[in-house]
Amino acid sequence: MLPLLLLALSDVPGPDPVAEALARIDSLSGYRLTLRSQGSGGEEIIHYSYRRPGDVRMDMESPYRGAVLIYRHDTGKVQLWPFGSPGRRPALSLRPTNRMVRSSQGHRVDQSDVGTLLRNVQRLQQHGSTRRLEPATHEGRPVQHVVVEAEPGRAVHEVARYDLWLDDETLSPLRVASYDRQGQRMESVLLEDVQLDPDFPADHFDP
Repeated sequence: MLPLLLLALSDVPGPDPVAEALARIDSLSGYRLTLRSQGSGGEEIIHYSYRRPGDVRMDMESPYRGAVLIYRHDTGKVQLWPFGSPGRRPALSLRPTNRMVRSSQGHRVDQSDVGTLLRNVQRLQQHGSTRRLEPATHEGRPVQHVVVEAEPGRAVHEVARYDLWLDDETLSPLRVASYDRQGQRMESVLLEDVQLDPDFPADHFDP
């Protein structure tokens, strides 16, 4: 007999929740959140801000507490303040491919937004299945738990399966887990204190 957990899984009927989540994110002018990531490189805690069409600010809490980096889409460069105080100290100007500004999992700052994540999930959907667990809660909030799994041998950036917990009201991801071809978890990410379309200070991305 199949485990009860597997019995709860089914092909997603009706609208695709990943496509709907991406449409919601793409309709926003920006967002901010606290990102907690756990993977082979340890834990990372980042206060993350995104402004369309592609500006990113990361205020690091762990492991490099106080460091600030800002990516501007118009320059294609990352400004890094290793010891904080943007605007009062000179910044290092780096390419997004520089190892100094890539995460322990190899993620690039210019490809770190939620939209990019959901587009990677869609790429996996093209060669796999999309399933949804029964309604659940995460931190007391109703969520949709969606599982996207590739066909054997397929992967996107070494990821063969994504588990997504989408806020039932906004469809914003609140938790994401990725797994490799062997079923080993690569990374688990919590997205907390999510603010949609916030009012950013005038100098937030250009201190």
